[in-house]
Amino acid sequence: MFFGLGSLTLNYLLYQSKLVPRFLSVWGLIGAALVLIYGLLGLFGLKPDMISSILTILALPIAVQEMVFAIWIIVKGFKSSTTAS
Repeated sequence: MFFGLGSLTLNYLLYQSKLVPRFLSVWGLIGAALVLIYGLLGLFGLKPDMISSILTILALPIAVQEMVFAIWIIVKGFKSSTTAS
């Protein structure tokens, strides 16, 4: 759950500051919400065999988003018009 909250905060701040394209931020917000849902399902006691398959499905969007985000930052960096101000 803490990973989901941290990811939600990061992507919200990136969305507000416009340092990266909006689609990356929105994708991260959706992925973070899915990870939070997974955390809540774990709190309510799903069976361990169910949790592993649900985790894979719910964690896939944020995992791919973080890889794309890292490549984006390495290749393109932040928007220079936003960082100048």
